[in-house]
Amino acid sequence: MKKDVIVIGGGFAGMVAALEAGEEGAKVVIIDRGSIGLGTNSALSNATFSSPTMHYAPEKYVRDTLKTGKEINRELLVRLMAKEASLGFSLLRSLDLELVELSDGYYVKSARPDLIPGITLVRALAGKIRKVSGIEVLTGLYVTEILRDGEKVYGVRGFDRTREEVFIYAPAVVLATGGAGAIFLRNDNQKNIMGQGYYLAAKTGLELWDMEFVQFYPLVIAQPGLPSLLLYPPYPQEARLINAAEENILKKHGLDDPNKAHVTERDRFSAILFQEGLKGPLYMDYRMVPTSRWKRHPLSLLTKIKFDFQREPFAVSPAAHFFMGGVRIDESGQTSLPGLFACGEVAWGLHGANRMSGNALMECVVFGRIAGRSAARYALNCPTSLPDLKELSKGFSYDPSSNQGTLRELRRRIREIAWRCAGVVRSEKGLREGLAEVKKLEIGLKGIAPHTVHDRKLKQDLMGATFVLKAVLYASVSRKESRGSFIREDFPQQDDLNWRKNSCLTYEWEDDRFSVSYYPAG
Repeated sequence: MKKDVIVIGGGFAGMVAALEAGEEGAKVVIIDRGSIGLGTNSALSNATFSSPTMHYAPEKYVRDTLKTGKEINRELLVRLMAKEASLGFSLLRSLDLELVELSDGYYVKSARPDLIPGITLVRALAGKIRKVSGIEVLTGLYVTEILRDGEKVYGVRGFDRTREEVFIYAPAVVLATGGAGAIFLRNDNQKNIMGQGYYLAAKTGLELWDMEFVQFYPLVIAQPGLPSLLLYPPYPQEARLINAAEENILKKHGLDDPNKAHVTERDRFSAILFQEGLKGPLYMDYRMVPTSRWKRHPLSLLTKIKFDFQREPFAVSPAAHFFMGGVRIDESGQTSLPGLFACGEVAWGLHGANRMSGNALMECVVFGRIAGRSAARYALNCPTSLPDLKELSKGFSYDPSSNQGTLRELRRRIREIAWRCAGVVRSEKGLREGLAEVKKLEIGLKGIAPHTVHDRKLKQDLMGATFVLKAVLYASVSRKESRGSFIREDFPQQDDLNWRKNSCLTYEWEDDRFSVSYYPAG
């Protein structure tokens, strides 16, 4: 198959990129291992966008984003997002989505009170994509490699549900694979979001920036037997966050308003709950919330879960939510590898040390448009020539037996190591223990021969997960301070004099090790 633009990832950013590339006249294929839209983190979102409005000046928005990021964001990208925000909303309105203006942004009104707003958002985009003749949707394809010939890309390689090796050729590739939150034991991501995009990018030789910065959402359901879903704000004023002795945790730490804390002090809020959770379980108590509130969003979302939230407190915990680090892009969304573009969570630079609430989806729509448009223009002006394909024709043998049990156990161990050694609060001792443990685990993983298509997908997921976990651990042990979402108990203070800079990881494949460099932020 030959196209002009390949988009890897069917979430919000990927779908926006595909639409924009199609508008430019490019022949596009958008690839996802599952269905586009619904199988992604975008579908789990509250569909809220932080942006300039009539009451929120662009300069104030830029300052707030930089302040939340502890001044190590790339200001150029922040200002570009502020400038392009209105065009992103024009795209959303063209999909007949109802946008409700807030004082500091917008949100997409859900089709029903009991439907996650993100589902309304991605369904509209997916529906539009399927009507555009120049965009082909290819689901069930797992991408294992971005193909490069010297100094440029020329396509992707992967395998499909029928066990067939698949090659798709194009002069431009857009990486829109999301983050890696699901490598942690506690997370609110889709279960397969384990860093595949970072792994693909690194295999092409790209550097990874600021991988130590992982945002943890403070309030995620941790009740045994229930899904690990974040509790969507706003939180009712009658809600209490308590421990087993029914002590009010928020008042204990001077955080009277969880709605304010999760926006402006998300890092501190998560750290407090993490430390309190070490002493015993924490519970959200909605027993005092009036019955009438349960018919309205967001509490209405909980009514579909088989648990009596109105009468019984339930366990909550911080959980991995978002990766601020990733691959470096320029103002056109292009990486340092010609023909390879990136957008959404996999890209680095916008958020700094912590992401401001509402900026995840804003990033997707703004930089999805930019990456898609740029990729199309690049492709239409730079047709690809294919190299000798004989070296790419290696097949894959399968066996009717399965290593699924062993691979699932390795996945559990990876998540446990990530949570224990690279979780909300870190230390040098824990980080070095984590590095040693994950290296041993990786040796065992490499020795497993996948026998089925499912096994091969899971092994690829875990290869990406171990790689990303090593990146997080390595970058974390090197930074000797605390900043934003990155908290070191052995270096608890922010050190602007020595550490107001960005980390840059390069992986030496022959030596199987990372090297880290630092560059002044700005």
